[in-house]
Amino acid sequence: MILSITASIVLEFKARFPDVMVYAQGSTASRTRLYQMGIATNWDEINAIMDIYGYIDGRWQRFEKQVNYHAFLVIRKQ
Repeated sequence: MILSITASIVLEFKARFPDVMVYAQGSTASRTRLYQMGIATNWDEINAIMDIYGYIDGRWQRFEKQVNYHAFLVIRKQ
């Protein structure tokens, strides 16, 4: 439930500020993993309107399922 509330807040924020990137990272590694699972589960819907990047090995890369990222960056598609 918290993930869905967070997702709706991000969508509303991005609607008001489309050029701003949103950075997300859990307070613990397990929470970050939970965010990743939420993104992967809803990937088709998210990917239709947002570009998601994951941070791993000191760099950002396009989000891929089954990769354990340390943080996420959300950018609204133009």
